[in-house]
Amino acid sequence: MYSPSLATASPANPLPRFAGDWITAWLDLDKDTSLLHVGSGPDEWVLEALAPHKLSAALAGRGPVEVQFNPELLVVLVPGAHELVGDSFFRLRA
Repeated sequence: MYSPSLATASPANPLPRFAGDWITAWLDLDKDTSLLHVGSGPDEWVLEALAPHKLSAALAGRGPVEVQFNPELLVVLVPGAHELVGDSFFRLRA
């Protein structure tokens, strides 16, 4: 059975091929505004976390980090964050 993945997506277009797809992105927290900058390829989103204290704790002392991001659901997966704050998935809002 065929199962589409990001490996089959065109490298020229890093955005999801289907609704609900996850993309590899970088995430950087602006300490002055508490806004999150999420980028992948030429695209960038400026978002807010619904639980900013947890996400800030997960990113403390780190610069831009590689994450998995779902631009349709506005959810980010921060690898290893569950060890620091008990959760790796964080909901965002525009």
